[in-house]
Amino acid sequence: MKHGDIVVFRYPLNIEETYVKRVIGLPGDRIRIEDKQLIRNGSPVDEPYKVHKTAYATAVRDRFPGPVQGGVSLRPEAINMLRNHVRDGELVVPPGRYFVMGDNRDLSDDSRFWGFVPRENIIGKPWLIYWSYDAPTDRLLNFRVEHFADVVLHFFDKTRWERSFQVVKPL
Repeated sequence: MKHGDIVVFRYPLNIEETYVKRVIGLPGDRIRIEDKQLIRNGSPVDEPYKVHKTAYATAVRDRFPGPVQGGVSLRPEAINMLRNHVRDGELVVPPGRYFVMGDNRDLSDDSRFWGFVPRENIIGKPWLIYWSYDAPTDRLLNFRVEHFADVVLHFFDKTRWERSFQVVKPL
């Protein structure tokens, strides 16, 4: 596994759920984010794949690790990660763990909010995006009648055609 790889893994907080995110930090890496810019091991990282949909920066999401402020939803595992693995303003990825983030940084529920991914949770790497649909994560996780109706009504305008049927290429 290397920086920038897209991985499929069992969600650490509920291993019955499968997530897909990008590997940002390997064991031993030092991670921080300053105003939306990822800095790994002291150097800014060029991330042509990332997307930001807001112009403003917020704590945790865009300034990481930093003081946790009201309104930020961190799971206990993320709080533990921040308490035990931050050194000199940087998150240090421990052995056997990975720090992952989604490409849509402003809307991604990822390691910033729930902690590291253990190596044993990683299933592998995807090789094809067969369909990509623009829907909130909670709708995708809790498949309901409303989501089904949304797909039926908006299949053509919410399908992300530029991403669908794409082979996932390594960086």
